[in-house]
Amino acid sequence: MSTDDAIRAARRAQRLARYDELRAERPALFANPEGAAYEIVFDSQVQEEVANRSAAKLRELGRPEEYGDMGVIYEDAFFIALRDTVRFRDGYTGPYIRWVAQAPTEGAVVLPIFGDGRILLTRQFRHHIRDWQWETPRGFAEPGDKGPETAIRELREEIGITAEKVEFLGRLVDDNPCELWLARLDIDSYAVLPDGATIEGIDEFRLVTVDELRDLIASGKVGDGGLLAAYAIATARGLL
Repeated sequence: MSTDDAIRAARRAQRLARYDELRAERPALFANPEGAAYEIVFDSQVQEEVANRSAAKLRELGRPEEYGDMGVIYEDAFFIALRDTVRFRDGYTGPYIRWVAQAPTEGAVVLPIFGDGRILLTRQFRHHIRDWQWETPRGFAEPGDKGPETAIRELREEIGITAEKVEFLGRLVDDNPCELWLARLDIDSYAVLPDGATIEGIDEFRLVTVDELRDLIASGKVGDGGLLAAYAIATARGLL
């Protein structure tokens, strides 16, 4: 075996070992429900075949062949990137990439409602779109957190207000699932941006009535998925 082949084999083995470790820790992420359109394949020979095909295509494009590895291909304090080997309905096997949260518990999006019925929006800079958007407090769960703990912590860190309790609204199911919460705050105004808000990229608060929020959504000035989902559920349940 050449040096390059040995390096490739060791790298792929390491990524698949972490993949199997994660599969043992969080089996629900790797479930194959009956009738699944994309079946995750765990056979090592099939994983290797798909990796080899992906590597060949990448070499033709002049890109690093390691981009085609299977398993855990990236990991940080917040996210894990997986490239699964899947079998499609036509029998073809290939790669399918996805991102999952590092913490096994879901993050939280909170809809803060002040005593006079107005909703607090935060203007926050988001790196992935390289722009500002109006949203509400949210964040990742920390190890050992339960949903309410995450929601209450994010309120404290991002708007500097401590809530005694929060009300569960539902879940936003997308590429980054999160729980949705409503917080009724017994105040009618806010003071200044806390340090945590500035660090998080928040530069402005805005209190809006329910009608004003609806108009912002209708005009396209609010498009954040978490805020839209929380607003939709709260409206459907008659909570606003």
